[in-house]
Amino acid sequence: MAAARDSFFERGVSASTIEDIAQRAGVSKVTVYNRFGDKDTLFEQVVRAETGRMADVLEAGFDGSASFEARVNAYGESLLGFMFAKDHVAFDRVVMADLAQNPALCERFFAAGPGHCRGRLAEVIAQAQKAGLVEVDDPERAAEDLTSLWKGFADVELKFGVVSNVCEETIRAKVARGTKVFLRAYAPRASVEKEKHE
Repeated sequence: MAAARDSFFERGVSASTIEDIAQRAGVSKVTVYNRFGDKDTLFEQVVRAETGRMADVLEAGFDGSASFEARVNAYGESLLGFMFAKDHVAFDRVVMADLAQNPALCERFFAAGPGHCRGRLAEVIAQAQKAGLVEVDDPERAAEDLTSLWKGFADVELKFGVVSNVCEETIRAKVARGTKVFLRAYAPRASVEKEKHE
């Protein structure tokens, strides 16, 4: 998996070969085929592993020890740290061209990566709504809003080379600000009315 990740991130999906991945991993290509079946499945598994790592950050607060704001901030920092990493920006440039040529793989990539991230965040927002912490009409759209508030324009600036990197401190500040704006926008009506009368 690590060898496949390195190959995909460096070369893209089309230019990566099972032979190269097997060589990097120090195994035979038969071993790779037996374990994963084909390159597309291996790519999907790499994407799932990356998104799983971020989902673990979100799950960490399920025992009730962390506030909703702290949980989503931790997730946002993990997500942006991944998205804004130099190897991921390079991967995006290479892989998006590959995916455009392969609609089936594109769907698998979306479901395993961005779609999964949005879905998991939407579940946490729906739980927060049940607890009376936020009031949303559609948790999935609310997850999109929150993600957009976190990212701002930084991903576009990175892709176009306007900025070369986004440091951890900037990511932390962007996420904290985005979450605060989100919580104000989706505050339960009762708490908004209470604030008006105070």
